[in-house]
Order: sequence, then structure tokens, then C-alpha cells
Amino acid sequence: MILSQAMLLLRAADVRISGGNLDALSLTLPDSSIVEVKVQITDTPPTPSKLEAILERKVRTLIVTSRPTPALSDAAALDKVDLITVAPASVTIGGVQRLEPRPKPAPPAEKTHGRTPWGRWALLRAFALADGPWTQQELATVVGISQPAVNKHLKVLTSFVDRDQSGWKAHDVSAIVSWLTEHYPGPRGVSSYWYSLKSPAEQAETAAEFAKEIGASPLVSGDAAADIYAPWRLPDSVHLYLREAVDFTDAGFSPASKEEATLITTVPEDPTLWATALLVHSHGSLPLADPIVTLRDVLAGDAVDSDEAAEHLREAIVAGSAR
Repeated sequence: MILSQAMLLLRAADVRISGGNLDALSLTLPDSSIVEVKVQITDTPPTPSKLEAILERKVRTLIVTSRPTPALSDAAALDKVDLITVAPASVTIGGVQRLEPRPKPAPPAEKTHGRTPWGRWALLRAFALADGPWTQQELATVVGISQPAVNKHLKVLTSFVDRDQSGWKAHDVSAIVSWLTEHYPGPRGVSSYWYSLKSPAEQAETAAEFAKEIGASPLVSGDAAADIYAPWRLPDSVHLYLREAVDFTDAGFSPASKEEATLITTVPEDPTLWATALLVHSHGSLPLADPIVTLRDVLAGDAVDSDEAAEHLREAIVAGSAR
């Protein structure tokens, strides 16, 4: 995703994300000054006419795109817009180029086709995590999408669910979990990386509490959540989903590289995470992402025993004990 690449370029330019979401960001520059920007993401650079329309809005805009054009470069140099380009890698904020030239360009932007079916995947998670049966109205409420959308998705999910007089229910939870493991891409989104010497359990508690206090609605996932749903091995990191970007410096964390991070925070693209998280029982004070999202994150981990840990959690989900 081009925005994810842009976040990496901001880090390389020593520009820190201190708040915001996928549409607007608060950026802290190396001199500690803060700028608030509206984010405009476009794989193809805006034409001169579209750029002119952006400038007429009189709102400070950060354009994130694949490559520069003469018009874009001129506007950025004159501090009319802020600009991040992927190839060549460039970060211009406040009319200043803030990234040292790189010998190699960043990888090309990932392209997606069609609308991502977050609602459909959330429906399957709901069927796998609850006993059911469900009415369409209940499903719409539980997943947080419209009833017509539920009806549309159910028509293509007949290999996993069916309907009787009491409502819709799953044929086989194991089949749903296996299919989601293969096809659900995870929540995606924009990630930041942090480091602490505390244990992962302490990091999860500290980061979640800090994020709660500022209204970022944290959900703990990955190894730390798997250790609660289906204890098997000690976690070595924490994955935290947030509704908006949070600076965890005041919570005792230090910014880190992806390889060094002990805490990964993500503002997800998937808007259904908080809805399906409500389908599982309370686990103390720690708010958890649902176990299927957690399973996906465990599988995406780089620990040598990630596959074994994931299988242990998968068995608990199918057995109904990880809910």
C-alpha cells in the first residue's frame, strides 16, 4: 500500500506521526514543530487541473503519490503543498526536502482491484465465533454494516452458512477458519514501531491503558492476545490496533525499527475489528482483537514457532474455547 511506504519514508526523514488517522495526520518535524495535514493519496500523480483544485481548498494538504511531476515539485518547493513520492523516494514538508537521496528507489506501490470485502470477512468471523443462529438484522448490528450489505454477502457465503427457521448459522467452523486463514489479508493499515524493556504482558497493559486514556480504542492482538486466548508459549511482542495514531513516547516507549520493535501499533483499514471484538468474552481489563484476527497476526509473525503457536490457537477457536 502506498501509504504504508510513505510512513516508512517519513520515519527515514525523522518526521514523527504524533496523531491523526488515515485521512489526516499530525506530524512532528525534527525541530519539534508540529504541522497538521490533510492526506491525499493517489497512485497516479494529480494532473495540473486536479492539483489546482487541491490548492484552492486552502487546507494544508500532504499529497502521497508514486512519482513527482514538474507541477507537483514546483508546488512543494513553494510550500503550497507537502509531498511524498515513492520513486524516487522524496519527502518535502514546509518547502524543505527532508529525505537524503537514496541510491535505490522504494518498491512500487501495491495495487488493489475492486472494493475490499471487509464486511464479508467480518460476517464469517462472526459465524465462527458465535453459536448462532443469526437473523440478518442481528448480523448487521453485530458486524456494523447495513442489512442490504449483509443480504448481498450471504448470497455468496452459502458454502459456509445456511438458513433454517431460526436464522443463519455456520456449516463447519473449522472450514471457515481455514478459509479465512488463507484468504483474509489481515486488517492492513498504517503501522508504527516501538521498543520497551518491559515484558510483553506489561507492554500490552501499559500501551492499552495509555491509548484508552486518549480515546484511541486499543485492541491487543498477535502473540500477546494469543497467550490469553490459548496459552502455549510466552509472547515476545505486542500488536495493538488503534482508531488513530498515537505517540507512545510518554508511555515509556522508544521509536524503533520494524526489526527491533517489541510493540507494533496499527491504524487498520478494516473498520470491522471493533465490532467483532465484542463477540468474545471479557478477558480482564485488556481489550482484545477477536481470536481470528489474532490468529492471522500470529501467522504473520517471524518467530520460529509461529506456525505451531497459530495451530494451537486455531484448535482453541474451532473448539470454542478461544471466545
